[in-house]
Amino acid sequence: MSGQLRPRRVVAPDGVEWEVGRRWLTRRPKPKLAMPDREFVGQSLDSLGGVGLPDFGEGLLAVAAVVALLLILVPVLFFGVELIILGALLAAGVFARTLLRQPWVIEARSIDPLTSGRALEWSVRGWRRSGRLIAQVASDLEAGREPEHGPSEAIAGG
Repeated sequence: MSGQLRPRRVVAPDGVEWEVGRRWLTRRPKPKLAMPDREFVGQSLDSLGGVGLPDFGEGLLAVAAVVALLLILVPVLFFGVELIILGALLAAGVFARTLLRQPWVIEARSIDPLTSGRALEWSVRGWRRSGRLIAQVASDLEAGREPEHGPSEAIAGG
């Protein structure tokens, strides 16, 4: 059971369905994007007013180059960048979890439509310990017992 990557689904005797597993990413607040000031944007556009327009042949060549760039080069670059970012995130996660001994967050979340807001969380260091805790919490919920509260537990929802 400790090698399981996907969350376990269990049904409690009262019919509530739970998912018990490791949370792979920590939740963080999303940064707010700042919108530019309207006056600044207007002034910037006014300063571009003196730019001359190219003739028809040069414009057609520029449009063809932009279309070729958009259709060929941009998807290839974005796919490559996504793979590089994914690899960097994976390496950082493995580094943080193993060398820095960051704890795994074990989460038991109710996925039933009537009780979907209920969640229990524990922090555990080590892959094997987290696997044992997942098995223990799943068996407790399946048997109708409230899972044991460890010292590092935080309960969200109700």
